[in-house]
Amino acid sequence: MALNPFPARTDEVLEATTVELDAASAAADPLAWLAAAPDDAWFWEVPEDDVAWVGLGRVASVEPSGDDRFADAALAAEGVLGRLVVDAPDGAPLPRLAAGFAFDQHEPDEHWRPLGAGRLVLPAVQLLRHGGRSWLTAVGGSPGPGPSTSAPAALEPDAVEPADWTDPAEREHYRQLIRLALVAIGRGDLEKAVPCRSIRIDRRPHLPLLLATLRRQYPGCATFCVSDGPTAFVGATPERLAAVHGGRLHTAALAGSAPRHADHAIDDALGQGLLTSPKERLEHAVVVDAVTAALDGLGVVARHPVEPELLRLHGIQHLHTPIDAEVPADRGLLDLVGALHPTPAVSGHPVELASDLRSRHEGMERGWFAGPVGWLDAAGNGEFRVALRSALVEPSGTILYAGAGVVTGSDPERELLETDVKLRAMLGPVLAASAMP
Repeated sequence: MALNPFPARTDEVLEATTVELDAASAAADPLAWLAAAPDDAWFWEVPEDDVAWVGLGRVASVEPSGDDRFADAALAAEGVLGRLVVDAPDGAPLPRLAAGFAFDQHEPDEHWRPLGAGRLVLPAVQLLRHGGRSWLTAVGGSPGPGPSTSAPAALEPDAVEPADWTDPAEREHYRQLIRLALVAIGRGDLEKAVPCRSIRIDRRPHLPLLLATLRRQYPGCATFCVSDGPTAFVGATPERLAAVHGGRLHTAALAGSAPRHADHAIDDALGQGLLTSPKERLEHAVVVDAVTAALDGLGVVARHPVEPELLRLHGIQHLHTPIDAEVPADRGLLDLVGALHPTPAVSGHPVELASDLRSRHEGMERGWFAGPVGWLDAAGNGEFRVALRSALVEPSGTILYAGAGVVTGSDPERELLETDVKLRAMLGPVLAASAMP
């Protein structure tokens, strides 16, 4: 674990000042701040929750890695937040730490090296908008001039087919991954596998335009961005890994997918088919059981409904089971994140055998794709999402990622098409935002 020397002494007090901004000003939108300084930033917005946040620069930065990365991050977070002294009006929100982790604990490849295996950051400047109010926090100095122009307007995503942006060999490779997984499942080695694929396009989107488009297109998802120089990891994910508010944990099982349709009758039929499909229900049940077992291992008693519900998003719908629990006093949010990651929804089950199959045959580096990304504060509140529907923006292009769950009854062609649906969620916005200056 590496700790950047900001501040130089680990016992130094970190002084922060929070003020409320005029809600009608351009500076009241966190995306306007990112548009003005996009190269070292964190962004998080869930429009349906009426919350948006941006963090710029770094006062303290930790890069946890290895087997104990979540425990190390939790210890570092406690140390940083314990030194933070905030001058703020009554009712102002607490400053946040931002954090993100790679899917696996090994060192990243050349594509992911700028972001590392993970990081936890106290931004120098952060802006939180919630409930129609916006709060600006600066740590250790002045925030400088705010943005003078509004965030860019959302674009209309391009209508695209991912098959047009891939070659037949890549598509056949993914079908073969499904076949190999089905053989392992047939032998009884696995209950579930989650093979993933990636496609690379020689387009680099304008980040503020892309984020503006994603937050409008997917209001029920968490639109996120982590940038370091010209490299950025960006997406709009529907899957909550763990959120804690007021000592209560909220998580969910999200597994089993079907496309959406413009015709309401057909759309309802697709949803009903998802609810009654033995294959999709089996895939979903594996995730529910694994999440509750992981929480039980921490002494957390989970509650959830017996039957899943439909989570309907733009272009795709999922089986969804909300899960909640009281958090014991001796457990923190990062403890929960470390216990829950990776869920079978993104790793397969059992995890060790699914990981072996992935490492031998998948042929790609997941990096932060399907890893935990989120935030936490000194009150123990925070939220982490599984970084799905996402892309790595590089200086010369963009890599997009998607995966599909495989259980008994899966079909290679159907799973390939499911990943096309997931890739389309990012590909259309990326292409639209790449065509603008």
